[in-house]
Amino acid sequence: MRNQPQNDRRHPLKITILGVARPGTWLDILCVAATIAATALPVGASAASLSLVGSSTKVCQLTGETDWASGQPTAAHTWSQFGLAGVDLGFPVESHAGPLYFLFGDAFPINHPPGSPPSLPADDALGWTARTAVPDATTCLDLQLATTAPQSFAHPTVTPAIQQGSFNVPSGGVYLNKTLYGFFWTDHCVFPSFLTPNPAAPLTRPAPSALCAEIPANNSVGRSVLARAMPTDPVAFHGPGLITKIEPQMPSGFVYVSAAAEAAVVVGLLDKSAVKMRAIPVFGAARYRASIPYLAMAPEATFDDPTTWMFFAGRVGTTPIWFTRKEWESAHAANGGWAPPLGAEIYDATQMGERRVGEHSVTWNAALRAWLLVYNCGIDVIEARTAPEPWGPWSAPTVILSPTHDPSVVCTLIMSPSGCPGHRSGVGGAFYASFVMNRFTQDVTAGGANKRATIYWLVSTWNPYNVVVMQSTLELVP
Repeated sequence: MRNQPQNDRRHPLKITILGVARPGTWLDILCVAATIAATALPVGASAASLSLVGSSTKVCQLTGETDWASGQPTAAHTWSQFGLAGVDLGFPVESHAGPLYFLFGDAFPINHPPGSPPSLPADDALGWTARTAVPDATTCLDLQLATTAPQSFAHPTVTPAIQQGSFNVPSGGVYLNKTLYGFFWTDHCVFPSFLTPNPAAPLTRPAPSALCAEIPANNSVGRSVLARAMPTDPVAFHGPGLITKIEPQMPSGFVYVSAAAEAAVVVGLLDKSAVKMRAIPVFGAARYRASIPYLAMAPEATFDDPTTWMFFAGRVGTTPIWFTRKEWESAHAANGGWAPPLGAEIYDATQMGERRVGEHSVTWNAALRAWLLVYNCGIDVIEARTAPEPWGPWSAPTVILSPTHDPSVVCTLIMSPSGCPGHRSGVGGAFYASFVMNRFTQDVTAGGANKRATIYWLVSTWNPYNVVVMQSTLELVP
């Protein structure tokens, strides 16, 4: 069953892109070149310098029945135990005193009813672990999946119903007030057009194609829905209309969304008045793999009401400026377009190659004493940045995994376009969706001013189609 996900045709855009985005081609070079330029000239970046100590290494393959590289059984046996052959994403949601949840996307097999559209029904999965010991190659994460019957995994669903089929996935989540919140990317075409950066009008859709109508209900940009579930039934999410009476929509530009597990104290100016309060950082990319995230701070007491959020809109000196929801939405055009406030992007990027953030996670790294942003720059390049506060200033990007930096990943982590020993040749593989599991972070500071942390993070691979646990050691130099 190991090779089944490699022929999964539910992700034609991924296949098309990955067929060209191989080591040394334009997409990889674009991100890496921009990283080098940004490191040399960190416009608006933090004075701190982040570096990777050694190389990022694979700890274990989290999903699937057999480890793709070694041919040995995985610890989770997700096919024989749960009927899950392959999956992507796996955003970790920390409940602190309870389990670590995983929001998986586009699980394989889909089991679509005959004749149903590929965007329906829901095909995601939910996992969890109670583990607190760091992952290892033998037991990995002690992963469990929500099930409906023996050898059958359950699909998280949102009520009222939204599109949750192919390329409509959970993008992030947070556990707050004994509630599991999830952000669901929806209304996204199964066959989308490739998006290019458009910082002035990020919600602009491409021209319609034969495969994507580019209408509100089905387009290449999509939208986000915030929904919640109770720990007693973590696959039953309730969305707008069932969370609050006012049925709030997600803010403009917050399309591919994640949230940090830790609150931060917001300081700065809101409506020209000083503000100081605790809130959860929420990060959103407007264009999937074609933008820089925005930041909202969601008050803990009203997290599920986005009309109460505050939105980062730049700085006056070192003081952050915050917009109300009304101010954030003020630049709507008559044709439905929207322009973000000047300074809304959380860091400057004079290099267009750095405007390629897609899947991302932000955590408070206690060992580094900094906020840590880990994300994929386009495809096949995983980068990290740090900041003293969620609103920055963010450091220049540091590559922690790419075929250019780590050519050994080919045929050990992903398929080569020319094939790998023991595997049939086919479409070249790639990796994406890097998410830090903060409960396993280790403080390995050896003394002195420099801080060091070993992080454990998930990365999704395409061909093979699974999720892998990685380990990296980062050093932050003041």
